[in-house]
Amino acid sequence: MMSSTASNRYARYSFSIRNLNHKAGSGGAILAFLLFFFPAFAQETPPLINFFSSEYKAHNQNWAISQSSDGVIYAANSDGLMEYDGASWKLYPLPDGQIVRAVLCDGSAKEQRIYVGGFAEFGYWRKEADGQLKYNSLSKSANFKSLKTEEIWHILKTPDYIYFQSFAKIYRYDGKNLIEMEAEGNFMFLRYVHNRLLIHVIDRGLYELKGEKFVSLPGTDALSSTIVTSLLPLSRGRILITTTKNGLLIWENGGLHPWSIPLAGELKKNIINKAIILSRDSSIAIGTIQNGAYIISKNGDFKYQFNKETGLQNNTVIALAEDNRKKLWIGMDQGISLAEMSSPIISYQTNDNPLGSTYAAALWHGRLYVGSNKGVFVKKWPSSEPFRAVPGLEGQTWMLKVFNDQLLCGHNDATYRIDEQGARKISNITGGWVMLPIASGNDTLLLQGAYNGLHAYKKNKDGLWTYAHRVRGVPPTPIRQIVRDENGLFWLAHAYKGLFSAELTPRLDSAVAWKEFKSPDHIPSEFSVEIFKWKNKIHIRSGNKFLEPGPAQSLKNSIDFTPEDEPFKVRTGIGDDWFKVFMNRVTLYSSGQSPKQLSLKLIRNTETIIPLTNNHYFFCLDNGYALYDRSSNIDAGAIDSAPIVRKVSNLRNLAETFRISGNPALPAEVRALRINYALPEYGRSVQYRYRLRGLTDQWSEWTDQSFVEFTNLESADYVFEVRSSLNDLVTSYQFSVQPRWRETIFARILFAFLIAVALIGLIFYQEKRLARHRKRLIAEQEEKLRQQRLSSERQIMQIQNEKLQSEIQSKSQQLSNVAINVVRKNEILEEISSELKQVKAELGQQLPNIHYQKLLHSIERNVAGKDDWLLFEQNFDEVHEQFFKRLRQISPTISPSELRLAACLRMNLSTKEMAPVLGISVRGVEIKRYRLRKKLGLGMDANLVEFMMDV
Repeated sequence: MMSSTASNRYARYSFSIRNLNHKAGSGGAILAFLLFFFPAFAQETPPLINFFSSEYKAHNQNWAISQSSDGVIYAANSDGLMEYDGASWKLYPLPDGQIVRAVLCDGSAKEQRIYVGGFAEFGYWRKEADGQLKYNSLSKSANFKSLKTEEIWHILKTPDYIYFQSFAKIYRYDGKNLIEMEAEGNFMFLRYVHNRLLIHVIDRGLYELKGEKFVSLPGTDALSSTIVTSLLPLSRGRILITTTKNGLLIWENGGLHPWSIPLAGELKKNIINKAIILSRDSSIAIGTIQNGAYIISKNGDFKYQFNKETGLQNNTVIALAEDNRKKLWIGMDQGISLAEMSSPIISYQTNDNPLGSTYAAALWHGRLYVGSNKGVFVKKWPSSEPFRAVPGLEGQTWMLKVFNDQLLCGHNDATYRIDEQGARKISNITGGWVMLPIASGNDTLLLQGAYNGLHAYKKNKDGLWTYAHRVRGVPPTPIRQIVRDENGLFWLAHAYKGLFSAELTPRLDSAVAWKEFKSPDHIPSEFSVEIFKWKNKIHIRSGNKFLEPGPAQSLKNSIDFTPEDEPFKVRTGIGDDWFKVFMNRVTLYSSGQSPKQLSLKLIRNTETIIPLTNNHYFFCLDNGYALYDRSSNIDAGAIDSAPIVRKVSNLRNLAETFRISGNPALPAEVRALRINYALPEYGRSVQYRYRLRGLTDQWSEWTDQSFVEFTNLESADYVFEVRSSLNDLVTSYQFSVQPRWRETIFARILFAFLIAVALIGLIFYQEKRLARHRKRLIAEQEEKLRQQRLSSERQIMQIQNEKLQSEIQSKSQQLSNVAINVVRKNEILEEISSELKQVKAELGQQLPNIHYQKLLHSIERNVAGKDDWLLFEQNFDEVHEQFFKRLRQISPTISPSELRLAACLRMNLSTKEMAPVLGISVRGVEIKRYRLRKKLGLGMDANLVEFMMDV
């Protein structure tokens, strides 16, 4: 259990941190007042990246930071253990939700472990086969009574042991067993210095832990009145001691003495809390409670300071750690920051940046002038003195350039000359983007591209640059870039849309020739055209293609620059230096050197790199600027690591994860995956490409996303490959998806057999169906032929019937003619008989009776003669066959005279027409009709003619 003295001292130590934070917060208004009325501190520092609690989604306070062997960063946070792989953050709380005060990554064992400690708890997180961490408690299995009240604040690794430490107890762990140790009093943090385990015992001095015994270190009793926060190894066996009250001390040759460096007093005042030695150049990083982190050389010279003024989130530093890329991680009372100490660039990026977005810079008379969207600012070069604004130049500044020892400024409002007294307007030309010196005889003129075309400047009698004239013949269009080729032809780029070439007079007073290049005939795109000169050749970027002039002002593809998968722009530098400018980084190419990757994001569409001196490049940024020293030996180093697969999970159930190595076989029901990957490179913008071989061999487009999802995967073997934009190294992850039962070989054989059986059955079925179909077709054909035959027979019968009808009509006509002839004959004979009788009456005996009787008898014999009726009956039977037979069947007693009457009725002869035919009177016909009706059994209402027609 922690002693009362240690508890009191720890309470005072913790309270001092919280109290100072409170004071810093209450003094925010004072700080804002000072920043407003005084120029801003202008220190350039290595790039600083802030990680806010809103980003990592955990508590503000971060007590310790460590890095695992695979490059992943772990932070001891008040909410638990935080993990950061360069792409995403993840929080692992302790089982009981305690604050994690200490973290240590150990990759020396067979398995990678992340040791942690908190109140009444310590143990380690172990990475499982699926890449996720699983916690194993050491304290619970140890069953030490003291652990119930102790809080682990520090974890130290030596070649033999892992030490977990509170302010009163030390627990030594050898990988299997735990041993509890305590000193004669309470103590601060155990340190491994010069192969010795040293610890500050409160109210005493330094002690060395030998085995399980604490041995006093000679000459350190003076430390009894202070708190030792760090012990650092120096050369020649010396030890640097940082304290809360006495500042910096050095122990050597058994004695203590202050380290008298210029910053000693400031560090003592700001309360040193942490300190580490940086491996790159043995510089010392010192974290304070009140004013951020200081970087001093191994000799004690000031190098940099990171605090709120220079971009740090918070001034209370409670953790420091260096990663495998020699970058400095700073854990604070509010957030985490990363200082890129290994970066070859330094930057001016502050929380209260007075510059804003920068667009121009120039050195003149030992001063650095910077043009931004807020105006022109100046400070002494080189120095960390504050920038001050140049009066009268507030607002957007596009150009700062020295011509003949005169500093000219292209401004949104006008064009100015800057001297020791301030800014002087030399023309009303607005938006001067560029100026190019042009030799004209013995003079030199300046050609300016501005918002409204081209303009010329000349020197007056005092040698000062003044406005000369506008270039006639040039449209009043905004010209942003001007480049002149070896033939004197000017190539011009529009600020937004357009590419032109112009031939100007020697005095630059007018354009002799003007040509506009159109897309797609001349260039791929007219938008955002860029022109640059490299190795004395003109190059033009249009779209994502690079062109160069050909014969007769034609354009052809450049042989020096070819398009790549990731679009880039080109900027030229000093000598043969040139830059590839990507969306989120810059690559510097120098003759005889390997390319240098610079993690810089320049202002979009106005990417500006300015050779400031023969050794310095000035990079314009959205928030300040960055500097690169060509003569510096600092090199961030090539990125030799490939992305790592972090997690593979079932897309339908993200809690279900799978092994990330060893070619796992995924369950058959898992057909949708999410694969998380990352490249543990910090402070760099990384993009990824991936492909899933077995599904496609085509690489994806570049993406910032650190995971990919695949759906509808089939049962097969797959290889997932991913690479980053920082190098060509490819990470492969092999896995397979197990087949469902229906996808197994047995199932496939069974399915093949069933399909074969089904096919055979189908063939038999088809054969039978075809046979039935053929039979049906034959039957249908036969039926069709029968129908055709019947139709033909019907047609024949119809023809025959028509023929018979025609014959019947002919016969009927003959019958009618016969009947008419009989009627006519009888009428004639009746007339002859009547005439004969009249002649007899008139002549009397003059006509002998014998002759008279003979003639009369002959006439009466031929009226309805038998021969006529025989002919009539013969024709009538042919026309109305079987009529008399059917009629006799109906009435067997019918007489021949009645048959003749029936024939006349069937022929539809009138009573008057029947009388002469039958040789009787009309009355006689009526009587015969009555008798015939009666014999046939017909009533008086029956139609005798219709009856005869139906017989």
